[in-house]
Amino acid sequence: MALSKQTAPLDSALEDKKSILVVDDEALIRELVKDILADDYNVLLAKDGEDGLKLYRTHASKIVALVTDLIMPKMRGDKLLEVIRQDAPTLPVIVITGYEREIDMQKFNSDSKVVVMQKPFSVATLLSVIENFVS
Repeated sequence: MALSKQTAPLDSALEDKKSILVVDDEALIRELVKDILADDYNVLLAKDGEDGLKLYRTHASKIVALVTDLIMPKMRGDKLLEVIRQDAPTLPVIVITGYEREIDMQKFNSDSKVVVMQKPFSVATLLSVIENFVS
């Protein structure tokens, strides 16, 4: 019983926080982004685009931004963005990638709610982009 009483406020606090969906096939990147954002946001983690889409569909009403890798197994980040855009055309999106040659910038240039960041990225840059998008 004591455990339930202690965790109830935490569960409530998480429910009140805005959520950011982080999708990356690299566990290290997912955890890094979570550590950066966890003080201010409920961070949802997915290992690929398919898992990210499932999480998005489950928590769409609370998600205020998407941070996604571009090159991933099962579903690429650009395909994930394409599917999510059907439901959320103005959701802020940060595409993080280490594969500059794989990026078709035309796909992203026409969308003012998309920022492409190259890996490695700085904590300050990520926080700045998130704050500008979400505020």
